[in-house]
Amino acid sequence: MAGFATHPDWDHVLWHAELGEAPRYGTARCAASIAEVLSDADWKARVAEGLPPEIAEEVPLDLFGLITGLPADTARIPWDGPEVRIIEHRAHAVGHAALFIEERGVLVAGDMLSDVLVPMLDLDGAADPIEDYLAALRLFEAVADGVEVVIPGHGSTGGADELRARIDQDRAYVQALRDNQQVVSDPRLGPSAKPGWEWVGDVHDWQAQRLAGRSLESHP
Repeated sequence: MAGFATHPDWDHVLWHAELGEAPRYGTARCAASIAEVLSDADWKARVAEGLPPEIAEEVPLDLFGLITGLPADTARIPWDGPEVRIIEHRAHAVGHAALFIEERGVLVAGDMLSDVLVPMLDLDGAADPIEDYLAALRLFEAVADGVEVVIPGHGSTGGADELRARIDQDRAYVQALRDNQQVVSDPRLGPSAKPGWEWVGDVHDWQAQRLAGRSLESHP
């Protein structure tokens, strides 16, 4: 048994004592990012402040973020289970990686390829968040012929056809942001959003505003 944090967002670096002492891996960049958070003496209070209030008291933080960073450019998870390929990229968060279980045709996508979330760009840490995201989608496209099931961190699983549809949908969304389109047509936004996920529209508005501000800064 082993754990793997696809990226250093709080909800992807949790652990529970009942899961045992299995190794918990992440990319070198993922581990370094969360280690920086843990280096702050007040990290637990800061993390708690960012938790959704309705579940904050139920989230165990004692084993939070204890990730072993794999050497840079490690291609496979070092364990005795099925061979799992690590697909590292720069979309969404530093040190993000997807996992491709080739013999089973399963792609674990982290916070990407969701049917309920639009692409969420790393607008604070990335120099070129648009191209980073498009590059990651190209990596997914390169393995798509071998994928039978895609598992996003949020939303529903999908089959091979759904994977390609989600890649196309995410690319169209990111390109619309890049091109400063005033109206973005996406079923995850507006009235067509799934119940409970209406707030994704606020994420989109925030991203569009941030990118517009970047454009103004670079072209005063």
